[in-house]
Amino acid sequence: MDRVDSFIIKNMHKTNNLKIINKTWQDFETECKNKKLILYGISALSIYLSMRCSKNISIVAAIDNDVSKQGHLLSDILDVSDFKDSENIVISPKKILENYSANDVVILISSNRYYEEIATELDEQGFHCYFSILNMEYNYREQMKKNNLSFETEETYISNYAKECVSKYPVQSNKIIIYMATYIDHGKYITKQLLKLNKNLDIVWIINNNLSINIPDNVRTINERNVKRYIYELETAKVWIYNSIFLLPIIKREGQIYIQTKHWGSITLKKFSLDSMQNVDFEGMRKNGALMDYVISGSELDEKSCRSGFNFHGKFLRYGSPRSDILFEPEEYRKKVFKQFNISNDEKILMYAPTFRAHKEKKFFMFKWQGLDFDILLQALKQKWKGKWKIFLRLHPFIKINSTQIEYPDYVIDVSNYDDSQELLAACDVLLSDFSSIIFEQAYVMKPVFLYAPDKNTYEKNDRELLIDYNSLPFPISTTNEELAEQIKFFNEVEYKRNVKAFLDKYGVHEDGHASERAAKFILGLLNNDL
Repeated sequence: MDRVDSFIIKNMHKTNNLKIINKTWQDFETECKNKKLILYGISALSIYLSMRCSKNISIVAAIDNDVSKQGHLLSDILDVSDFKDSENIVISPKKILENYSANDVVILISSNRYYEEIATELDEQGFHCYFSILNMEYNYREQMKKNNLSFETEETYISNYAKECVSKYPVQSNKIIIYMATYIDHGKYITKQLLKLNKNLDIVWIINNNLSINIPDNVRTINERNVKRYIYELETAKVWIYNSIFLLPIIKREGQIYIQTKHWGSITLKKFSLDSMQNVDFEGMRKNGALMDYVISGSELDEKSCRSGFNFHGKFLRYGSPRSDILFEPEEYRKKVFKQFNISNDEKILMYAPTFRAHKEKKFFMFKWQGLDFDILLQALKQKWKGKWKIFLRLHPFIKINSTQIEYPDYVIDVSNYDDSQELLAACDVLLSDFSSIIFEQAYVMKPVFLYAPDKNTYEKNDRELLIDYNSLPFPISTTNEELAEQIKFFNEVEYKRNVKAFLDKYGVHEDGHASERAAKFILGLLNNDL
């Protein structure tokens, strides 16, 4: 199932806007013959412009409401090389429409979720010649099916270009491609070590929407929506490093090596991928697991769960958790975070990092505030450890947009949009979470971890199954604010450290702050054919 089909199944193509509902790609091309094209929204659906249209269309402007994209070149995100005079178009806010006459332009809306709102907005501004990619693609597919004709999907488009790359370009022995969505996670810290050991590597990071990330000067970035460029880099890199499953229909050639880092540390709490009820493309995930050559692991439980969850049959690299290395030398990152949020050095930090909730049957991620009382929490912290405290609120990336719905006092700081959670962990003194595997990483360095889970007794039934008995975790568990306050006030550090050590020993977790070094040296060995 490709992306458009998944939107159609959710009825996202259905609209009452009569100007959109019956438009076709042919209608769109006809309008573009005598008018200039403005792209509204640079989404994953934008690829269909290249797939369905002739290349004599002239793009004059690109709009996106995401401020992180504004000011960047359209060509940084999309492959527009086939369209006339499109290489130097800068992505702009919607105010740029004031520079154009409604009679001279066609507006192509690529958003799958907000196209109706955008269309209404355009009508109000007098722009009536607009099209929606999702709706045109639905009409196109329905017509092709009606006539029993096959058609190119995003998957076949990518597959065909991958074959073209394989036939034209060799694998480059010094190229590494890394995907972590943005410059974070295990890949970030492996990259730092690689650059310390060898400055002559061609390291390519595939990023998603955030084009303003701080990344080393000698590391190249490619946006994942620039599909052709992405596929080219993938098909010509000797080593692939991913922290998630990718379902691209690519070709893995002889000599190419796929290393999976996972997006957790040396141990995870929840079942995942093939073992989780949240997946839809089981076949794609099985195929991806079969492509993996190595998984960087940190425990016996980690390896057992990866065999099952990833359908993995390759070798494990028991190196530990590269991203957790900074927790062993936290001062640099503590200073960075404190400066970022204007926190004085004499203050202490508790970070509250709850995970998302997930509907097993409907298979979607949900935000559900668990009713944490910040005032009760703050008073308990002061009573136990004295001093001045700030509380960081860190929602999971899947639901971070919902942080604006939460009311909190001025001593609480929303850090949900801070890219690197590891730097936040390094900065904080105490961690509060529920079912997130982030809890184990703080335990590597014996910092206090508390669990606040009002839905403890229903989480496994309604949301996610666990790999470990929740009640066996070495962290104080609370289901009410009052119980949490009591756990903090009577926290016994000696007993806590003893319990944490026993737990980590039980599962074979031994972190020492040097996992990224071991991983980097292994990868260089692969590039040099020393292994």
